[in-house]
Amino acid sequence: MAKPSATRSPGPGRPSTSSPETVDPRWLLRTLGLLIVLALLCGYLTLGLLFYLGSWQLALKPTHDTGKGTGLPAQAITLSSGGEELHGQWLPAGAESTRATYAVLYLRSGDGQLDRGDATQIGTLHGHGLAVLAFDYRGYGPNAQNPHPTEKRMLQDAAAAWEYLVGKQRIAPDHVIVFGNGVGVSLAAQLLAQQHAGAALIGYNADPDVLLRVRRDPRSHLFPLGLVFHERFYLDALQRLSQPKLLYSTGPLDAARIAVYGSAADPKMSVEVPSHNADEEQSALTRFLDAYIPAGPVLLPVR
Repeated sequence: MAKPSATRSPGPGRPSTSSPETVDPRWLLRTLGLLIVLALLCGYLTLGLLFYLGSWQLALKPTHDTGKGTGLPAQAITLSSGGEELHGQWLPAGAESTRATYAVLYLRSGDGQLDRGDATQIGTLHGHGLAVLAFDYRGYGPNAQNPHPTEKRMLQDAAAAWEYLVGKQRIAPDHVIVFGNGVGVSLAAQLLAQQHAGAALIGYNADPDVLLRVRRDPRSHLFPLGLVFHERFYLDALQRLSQPKLLYSTGPLDAARIAVYGSAADPKMSVEVPSHNADEEQSALTRFLDAYIPAGPVLLPVR
């Protein structure tokens, strides 16, 4: 019987007779497609992170003009918020004031720093015998070296100003009137809700459309706003505050502001002032103060 011949492996230098392994092109295409999808996803997430970090600029417009200021003869003051120093001004009540025990905490809008436009409103409040504290939020005006503004930081700054009034100036918590302009109305309402005190709230042109304006920005269509934008400045705290409220609106009331002012808790006064009419504003403020902020005796200096 013949023996089966043994299969010999090719020796050194001998070419192999087996076929070389090849890569399936479909695997290459799938891998390439996966890499492209991952690259696009990483790019989208990176853009989303950048949008998240900078989205505050869609609602807040800080300015840092060193030449600006109210021009009022006020005392320059500093207060601390979040470990940072804030600059502001303090106007004590006049010597003949019958409301010298009351003070206004002035919270301006988020569209810039304190300037001469604020001087009119501050001067009006001061002219009614009220002391006034006004300041720039972190990231505004002389506080430009501080972190950029956010709703959370601005509310912290407002709380620090409240503590300055109550602690440094010894104003009774129930004698603090909080004035808010624009998004400052939201900050004023939230602050009074947090403090569970305060004499009154004065809201000037409340801004109920922050989120709506952001949605109009083309960039906001690329990302879910609930994840990347948090500067909401809601006004629902107005519905819970028991303090008297004077709610101004210059020009015709739009539907959003009508809804906000209408849902605010009583007692309240809603006033529509045509074209920033100073006489109308003065009249409304006088009626409000006479109704809810009682005048007391003149506090004569102790000799």
